[in-house]
Amino acid sequence: MFSTIYMCVLLIYPVLGQSKPEGLHAILIVGHQEDGTGKAMKDMDKIADVFLENGISVHKFYDDEASWDEIVATAKECSFFVYSGHGSNMGEDGNAGGICINSMVSSSRLMNQLRLKDNSLVIFKSVCNGAGSSAGDDNDIGITEAKKRVTYYAYPFFEIGASAYYANNFGNGVYDFLSDFLSGVTLKQSYLNSTETWTNVEFEEYFSRDTSKSFSIASTPGGGTATRTTYTNGVKKVEQVKSHKGYKIAYVGEPGFSIINMK
Repeated sequence: MFSTIYMCVLLIYPVLGQSKPEGLHAILIVGHQEDGTGKAMKDMDKIADVFLENGISVHKFYDDEASWDEIVATAKECSFFVYSGHGSNMGEDGNAGGICINSMVSSSRLMNQLRLKDNSLVIFKSVCNGAGSSAGDDNDIGITEAKKRVTYYAYPFFEIGASAYYANNFGNGVYDFLSDFLSGVTLKQSYLNSTETWTNVEFEEYFSRDTSKSFSIASTPGGGTATRTTYTNGVKKVEQVKSHKGYKIAYVGEPGFSIINMK
């Protein structure tokens, strides 16, 4: 969706006196993204490397190989669910939700068929609506709409085993976030570290659908112009547009949640 050079000063806060759980698995999914699919797969391979470096097994489902039935069979053993692909309005009542792979998967279908391991982490990489903003937005959607989009994307995963949700629209944002989280940094601090360079944190509040969880979104102020690439029925359109305020990073979960909580 968005392509930006992303730089981050990593602040590491390891959890002392506790060891990481062993035998964790991650499922990595790349939906078809027209002429951006190749780059999306390379970016996901980089994310796969950080999992492997931390002793976490990786299961890849990319583009034509992203079979929903196989994803369902594999995901129940996974503590990490990472998705890169188009966003959609296949959520509840036509709101944001669902994932776009070979078989379009609505939020309802996801909740009915998919299961993750308890205390898992769901990560969206450059997914329209996942952190609030969409490539098709013509102006500042406002914080209320951004909250609504993230809420409808996040909550179905909490129904199927996830304890936390994180979305980032910057090129290396997910990689940097995971580098922190896998080293033992808490969910909230990993999120805050990822917001330091390009974004401003808009708020932190209780999540409306589960007040045991916190909810936060970080935004960019906009200004100047940007290149926007959109696809409608497979037709590519590239245009120069005014750069408006955007909502680029979000998290929902217990602030102190960390890899130590996974099993």
